[in-house]
Amino acid sequence: MTIGWVACRHDRVEYPRGHVAGGRLRSRAVTCATVALASSLLLVTTPATAQELALANAVVLNPADESTQRGVLLIEGGRVTGVTDGVPPGFTGEIHDVGGRFVIPALADLHTHSFGNNSPAGMPQLLGPQGTANAALYNGVAFVLDLFSPEEMILGFRNRQRDDGGQGAVLFAAGPCFTATDGHCSEYGIPTRIVNTPEEARREVNDLAGSGPDVVKIVYDHQSYGGRSFPTVDLATLTAVLETAREHGFRTVVHVGTWQDVREAAEAGADAITHTPGPDPLPADLADFLVRAGTFHIPTLAVQSEFARMLDDPVLLDDPLLVETVPGVLLDAYRGTINPQLEGWLAWQRTLVEPNREAVRELAAAGVPMLTGTDGGNFGVFQGYSVHRELELLGEAGLSAWAALRSATTDAARFLGRRWGVEPGDEGTLLVLDASPVESIVNTKRIYAVIQRGSVIDRKSLRSWN
Repeated sequence: MTIGWVACRHDRVEYPRGHVAGGRLRSRAVTCATVALASSLLLVTTPATAQELALANAVVLNPADESTQRGVLLIEGGRVTGVTDGVPPGFTGEIHDVGGRFVIPALADLHTHSFGNNSPAGMPQLLGPQGTANAALYNGVAFVLDLFSPEEMILGFRNRQRDDGGQGAVLFAAGPCFTATDGHCSEYGIPTRIVNTPEEARREVNDLAGSGPDVVKIVYDHQSYGGRSFPTVDLATLTAVLETAREHGFRTVVHVGTWQDVREAAEAGADAITHTPGPDPLPADLADFLVRAGTFHIPTLAVQSEFARMLDDPVLLDDPLLVETVPGVLLDAYRGTINPQLEGWLAWQRTLVEPNREAVRELAAAGVPMLTGTDGGNFGVFQGYSVHRELELLGEAGLSAWAALRSATTDAARFLGRRWGVEPGDEGTLLVLDASPVESIVNTKRIYAVIQRGSVIDRKSLRSWN
């Protein structure tokens, strides 16, 4: 969605900008978000090095096969070696008795923007990529996929983080957002990639390939949001982007607005579609079609309803983990008078709650693989924390606790081409929880410890945002 993504005030600042057909959007504007993102690169971080660790007296939950083991989970060289009855003789690493607590793979957010947290009334919380990575890991979200930020900045940050093993969640990035002239993503005064023909699409993807994006994102969206619509690429241009990305071995994510967009994106070979169309119902045959196509779905239920939910039920703002994560002045903005310019957006959100819930229920029941994503940086969603809310909303939509966990752990790892979790050979990046998330998915918020590559993280050290 990325509505109001770089606003410095709640009444959205307009920035002078221009575009070059078939090339990157050019802008002289220096936005608040861009300044925050760039300045955050100056933060000094301490990398988490791989360790030898034994988690004794653990209940180990594996979302991949829905299995439970009790015993000692061993991590050596940063990777899980197994679950045993006891600490083996000669083990020289750290031993932590977790007292019967629950161990799961760490969580992932497969749709965010490393800007920070937006505010409906006043200044947003500008975090930048390092602050976003810190806030995510504090919340047990160890992997984030940024699906649109200033290209050179976000890919440069990602490269430096990988080179030095920097602090915070591991960042994956698309870099730019491929879109049509004046299409969605072009409205923020941030450089992006404009493509209007298949020839432009192939040229721009080939050019981006040299920077090695983790995924390629394109907007294919014929929906009107809150009374506002944007131009979008045609099907031939969408197909050219997807085919060229596939030639380079890149995964693809398509931002969609209608169910017809979903169908055509899947037919064109999209690896994942992000957002859940509505309020029109899911076409009867589409779920089975997506299963056959092997298309992942990132529902982003939170960004499509959470802002309205918070206004209608302010108790959501009192969650202890949210209060720890977000400054009180920002949370108070959601309790105050809302800018009338946002009323159309809120009304649209309220029309989506039930249709989105039903659509995700049908898609999941048919076997469409789900991935958890929040669209962080938008109103009503918060970096790191809202992954937990997205899991709750997926549960309300009918996913079992195990299925919801898979969407943020083992299936997310599969999509990103990375292994982390509780099986031998997996990267030892884990959460230790005070209560079972299988009994209730809300228990993912009851964080006892965060472990990254075998190291127990000092969560307090991540609180650079306040």
